[in-house]
Amino acid sequence: MTYQLPVMPEAPPPPPRPRFSGLALTALILGLVGLCGSPIIILNNVTAIAAGVGVVLGVIALFGARKVMAAIGVGLCVLGIVITVVVQAAAVKALDEALRGTTNQGQVSDGDPARAKPADNPPPAETPTWGTRYTWPDGLAVEVAKPAACKPGKYASPSTVDRAVKVSVTVVNGTREPVQTGLLLGLTDAQFDGREAKSVIDFNGPCGTGLDSGTVLPGKSFTYEVAYAVGAKPGELQLAFQPGFGKDKAVFLGPA
Repeated sequence: MTYQLPVMPEAPPPPPRPRFSGLALTALILGLVGLCGSPIIILNNVTAIAAGVGVVLGVIALFGARKVMAAIGVGLCVLGIVITVVVQAAAVKALDEALRGTTNQGQVSDGDPARAKPADNPPPAETPTWGTRYTWPDGLAVEVAKPAACKPGKYASPSTVDRAVKVSVTVVNGTREPVQTGLLLGLTDAQFDGREAKSVIDFNGPCGTGLDSGTVLPGKSFTYEVAYAVGAKPGELQLAFQPGFGKDKAVFLGPA
Protein backbone atom coordinates (compact mmCIF):
# COMPACT_ATOMS: atom_id res chain seq x y z
CA MET A 1 0.00 0.00 0.00
CA THR A 2 1.50 3.32 -1.06
CA TYR A 3 0.96 6.80 0.39
CA GLN A 4 1.32 10.03 -1.55
CA LEU A 5 2.85 12.96 0.18
CA PRO A 6 0.67 16.05 0.16
CA VAL A 7 1.70 18.61 -2.38
CA MET A 8 2.66 21.89 -0.70
CA PRO A 9 1.23 24.95 -2.40
CA GLU A 10 3.75 27.30 -3.96
CA ALA A 11 4.46 30.54 -2.08
CA PRO A 12 2.90 33.57 -3.72
CA PRO A 13 5.38 35.81 -5.51
CA PRO A 14 6.47 38.93 -3.56
CA PRO A 15 4.54 42.08 -4.39
CA PRO A 16 6.25 44.28 -6.95
CA ARG A 17 8.32 47.10 -5.51
CA PRO A 18 6.79 50.54 -6.03
CA ARG A 19 8.21 52.09 -9.14
CA PHE A 20 10.77 54.88 -8.61
CA SER A 21 10.27 54.79 -4.82
CA GLY A 22 14.02 55.11 -4.26
CA LEU A 23 14.18 58.21 -6.45
CA ALA A 24 11.33 59.83 -4.55
CA LEU A 25 13.05 59.23 -1.21
CA THR A 26 16.37 60.54 -2.57
CA ALA A 27 14.70 63.70 -3.87
CA LEU A 28 13.12 64.29 -0.47
CA ILE A 29 16.47 63.91 1.32
CA LEU A 30 18.27 66.19 -1.15
CA GLY A 31 15.48 68.73 -0.74
CA LEU A 32 15.97 68.80 3.04
CA VAL A 33 19.73 69.16 2.58
CA GLY A 34 19.31 71.99 0.08
CA LEU A 35 16.83 73.82 2.30
CA CYS A 36 18.93 73.53 5.48
CA GLY A 37 22.12 74.69 3.75
CA SER A 38 20.59 77.50 1.69
CA PRO A 39 21.10 80.31 4.27
CA ILE A 40 24.81 79.46 4.80
CA ILE A 41 27.21 81.31 2.49
CA ILE A 42 29.71 79.11 0.58
CA LEU A 43 28.09 75.91 1.88
CA ASN A 44 24.92 76.75 -0.05
CA ASN A 45 26.87 76.41 -3.31
CA VAL A 46 27.18 72.68 -2.62
CA THR A 47 23.68 72.23 -1.25
CA ALA A 48 22.20 74.08 -4.23
CA ILE A 49 23.84 71.56 -6.57
CA ALA A 50 22.42 68.74 -4.45
CA ALA A 51 18.99 70.38 -4.65
CA GLY A 52 19.31 70.63 -8.44
CA VAL A 53 20.00 66.90 -8.64
CA GLY A 54 17.02 66.36 -6.35
CA VAL A 55 14.75 68.27 -8.73
CA VAL A 56 15.72 66.00 -11.62
CA LEU A 57 15.25 62.82 -9.58
CA GLY A 58 11.97 64.09 -8.13
CA VAL A 59 10.53 64.87 -11.55
CA ILE A 60 11.36 61.36 -12.70
CA ALA A 61 9.84 59.93 -9.53
CA LEU A 62 6.56 61.77 -10.26
CA PHE A 63 5.88 59.05 -12.86
CA GLY A 64 6.19 56.34 -10.21
CA ALA A 65 4.09 55.15 -7.29
CA ARG A 66 5.15 57.65 -4.61
CA LYS A 67 4.02 60.81 -6.31
CA VAL A 68 3.33 62.73 -3.09
CA MET A 69 6.80 62.11 -1.70
CA ALA A 70 8.35 63.02 -5.03
CA ALA A 71 6.33 66.26 -5.21
CA ILE A 72 7.37 67.25 -1.70
CA GLY A 73 11.01 66.54 -2.55
CA VAL A 74 10.83 68.66 -5.71
CA GLY A 75 9.21 71.52 -3.78
CA LEU A 76 11.88 71.48 -1.07
CA CYS A 77 14.64 71.38 -3.68
CA VAL A 78 13.22 74.35 -5.57
CA LEU A 79 12.73 76.31 -2.33
CA GLY A 80 16.32 75.62 -1.29
CA ILE A 81 17.62 76.85 -4.66
CA VAL A 82 15.50 80.03 -4.48
CA ILE A 83 16.69 80.86 -0.95
CA THR A 84 20.30 80.22 -2.02
CA VAL A 85 19.98 82.66 -4.92
CA VAL A 86 18.45 85.34 -2.67
CA VAL A 87 21.09 84.94 0.05
CA GLN A 88 23.98 85.01 -2.41
CA ALA A 89 22.54 88.04 -4.20
CA ALA A 90 22.35 89.90 -0.88
CA ALA A 91 25.94 88.90 -0.05
CA VAL A 92 27.20 90.05 -3.46
CA LYS A 93 25.39 93.37 -3.04
CA ALA A 94 26.93 93.93 0.39
CA LEU A 95 30.40 93.07 -0.93
CA ASP A 96 29.92 95.34 -3.93
CA GLU A 97 28.91 98.25 -1.68
CA ALA A 98 31.97 97.68 0.48
CA LEU A 99 34.28 97.63 -2.56
CA ARG A 100 32.66 100.75 -4.07
CA GLY A 101 33.05 102.62 -0.80
CA THR A 102 29.35 103.11 -0.10
CA THR A 103 29.78 102.06 3.52
CA ASN A 104 29.93 104.57 6.39
CA GLN A 105 26.43 105.79 5.57
CA GLY A 106 25.31 106.59 9.11
CA GLN A 107 25.24 109.94 10.86
CA VAL A 108 27.94 111.98 12.50
CA SER A 109 27.09 114.28 15.39
CA ASP A 110 28.93 116.22 18.06
CA GLY A 111 27.95 113.72 20.74
CA ASP A 112 24.53 115.18 21.55
CA PRO A 113 22.17 112.18 22.02
CA ALA A 114 19.28 114.16 20.47
CA ARG A 115 21.25 114.53 17.25
CA ALA A 116 22.43 110.93 17.23
CA LYS A 117 19.01 109.51 16.37
CA PRO A 118 19.09 107.74 12.98
CA ALA A 119 17.09 108.94 10.03
CA ASP A 120 15.08 106.72 7.71
CA ASN A 121 17.37 107.53 4.78
CA PRO A 122 20.54 109.04 6.26
CA PRO A 123 22.79 110.93 3.82
CA PRO A 124 26.44 109.96 3.37
CA ALA A 125 28.33 111.26 6.37
CA GLU A 126 31.63 113.07 6.60
CA THR A 127 34.50 111.19 8.17
CA PRO A 128 34.10 111.59 11.94
CA THR A 129 37.03 112.60 14.09
CA TRP A 130 37.85 112.72 17.79
CA GLY A 131 35.04 113.85 20.03
CA THR A 132 32.28 113.21 17.47
CA ARG A 133 29.78 110.38 17.41
CA TYR A 134 28.92 108.02 14.57
CA THR A 135 25.43 106.46 14.57
CA TRP A 136 24.47 103.46 12.47
CA PRO A 137 20.97 103.33 10.93
CA ASP A 138 19.76 100.90 13.60
CA GLY A 139 20.59 103.37 16.40
CA LEU A 140 23.89 101.90 17.61
CA ALA A 141 26.48 104.66 18.07
CA VAL A 142 30.19 104.92 18.84
CA GLU A 143 32.15 107.94 20.05
CA VAL A 144 35.95 108.21 20.17
CA ALA A 145 37.81 110.63 22.44
CA LYS A 146 41.04 112.37 21.51
CA PRO A 147 44.03 109.99 21.82
CA ALA A 148 46.22 110.51 24.88
CA ALA A 149 49.86 109.50 25.18
CA CYS A 150 50.73 106.55 27.41
CA LYS A 151 54.03 104.83 28.17
CA PRO A 152 53.84 101.02 28.06
CA GLY A 153 55.16 99.13 31.07
CA LYS A 154 58.12 96.80 31.17
CA TYR A 155 56.11 93.70 30.31
CA ALA A 156 53.86 95.24 27.66
CA SER A 157 53.33 93.66 24.25
CA PRO A 158 54.73 94.46 21.75
CA SER A 159 57.94 94.91 23.69
CA THR A 160 59.46 97.58 21.44
CA VAL A 161 57.18 100.58 20.95
CA ASP A 162 58.40 103.99 19.81
CA ARG A 163 55.30 105.69 21.15
CA ALA A 164 51.82 104.64 22.26
CA VAL A 165 48.48 106.42 22.50
CA LYS A 166 45.39 105.39 24.43
CA VAL A 167 41.91 105.98 23.06
CA SER A 168 38.65 106.03 25.01
CA VAL A 169 35.73 104.52 23.06
CA THR A 170 32.10 104.90 24.15
CA VAL A 171 29.42 102.61 22.72
CA VAL A 172 25.84 103.92 22.97
CA ASN A 173 23.08 101.37 22.38
CA GLY A 174 20.16 103.07 20.67
CA THR A 175 18.77 99.78 19.37
CA ARG A 176 16.09 97.58 20.90
CA GLU A 177 18.40 94.64 21.56
CA PRO A 178 21.44 94.12 23.85
CA VAL A 179 24.80 94.71 22.14
CA GLN A 180 28.04 92.84 22.82
CA THR A 181 30.98 95.26 22.62
CA GLY A 182 33.41 92.36 22.23
CA LEU A 183 32.36 91.92 18.60
CA LEU A 184 32.87 95.64 17.89
CA LEU A 185 36.30 95.52 19.52
CA GLY A 186 37.31 92.42 17.60
CA LEU A 187 36.45 94.00 14.24
CA THR A 188 38.30 97.30 14.88
CA ASP A 189 40.91 98.24 12.28
CA ALA A 190 43.67 100.67 13.30
CA GLN A 191 46.20 102.43 11.06
CA PHE A 192 48.83 105.12 11.67
CA ASP A 193 50.24 107.08 8.74
CA GLY A 194 49.14 104.39 6.30
CA ARG A 195 50.48 101.43 8.27
CA GLU A 196 48.91 98.99 10.71
CA ALA A 197 48.81 100.26 14.27
CA LYS A 198 49.13 97.27 16.57
CA SER A 199 47.19 97.08 19.82
CA VAL A 200 49.22 97.44 22.99
CA ILE A 201 48.54 94.93 25.76
CA ASP A 202 49.92 96.33 28.98
CA PHE A 203 48.90 94.28 32.03
CA ASN A 204 48.96 96.43 35.19
CA GLY A 205 50.48 99.24 33.11
CA PRO A 206 49.24 102.71 32.18
CA CYS A 207 48.23 101.69 28.65
CA GLY A 208 45.87 98.92 29.81
CA THR A 209 44.99 95.71 28.02
CA GLY A 210 42.26 96.98 25.70
CA LEU A 211 40.35 93.76 26.30
CA ASP A 212 37.47 95.21 28.32
CA SER A 213 34.06 94.27 26.94
CA GLY A 214 30.51 94.07 28.16
CA THR A 215 26.83 93.75 27.31
CA VAL A 216 25.17 97.10 26.62
CA LEU A 217 21.42 97.13 27.20
CA PRO A 218 19.11 99.32 25.09
CA GLY A 219 19.44 102.97 26.10
CA LYS A 220 22.72 102.35 27.96
CA SER A 221 26.36 103.08 27.15
CA PHE A 222 29.71 101.38 27.79
CA THR A 223 33.19 102.93 27.70
CA TYR A 224 36.43 101.07 27.24
CA GLU A 225 40.03 102.07 26.52
CA VAL A 226 42.44 100.64 23.99
CA ALA A 227 46.04 101.61 23.23
CA TYR A 228 47.93 101.49 19.94
CA ALA A 229 51.60 101.55 18.99
CA VAL A 230 52.31 104.55 16.76
CA GLY A 231 55.35 106.20 15.21
CA ALA A 232 57.90 108.24 17.12
CA LYS A 233 56.58 111.47 15.60
CA PRO A 234 52.98 112.74 15.58
CA GLY A 235 50.91 111.61 12.64
CA GLU A 236 47.43 110.60 11.51
CA LEU A 237 45.58 107.80 13.30
CA GLN A 238 42.67 106.01 11.63
CA LEU A 239 40.25 103.78 13.53
CA ALA A 240 37.53 101.79 11.76
CA PHE A 241 34.73 100.20 13.81
CA GLN A 242 32.37 97.54 12.45
CA PRO A 243 29.48 96.24 14.62
CA GLY A 244 29.18 92.98 12.68
CA PHE A 245 30.14 91.16 9.50
CA GLY A 246 28.60 92.87 6.47
CA LYS A 247 27.78 96.02 8.44
CA ASP A 248 28.90 99.53 7.50
CA LYS A 249 32.20 100.74 8.95
CA ALA A 250 32.56 103.89 11.03
CA VAL A 251 35.98 105.33 10.19
CA PHE A 252 37.45 107.91 12.58
CA LEU A 253 40.43 109.96 11.45
CA GLY A 254 42.53 112.49 13.32
CA PRO A 255 45.95 113.49 14.67
CA ALA A 256 47.70 111.39 17.28
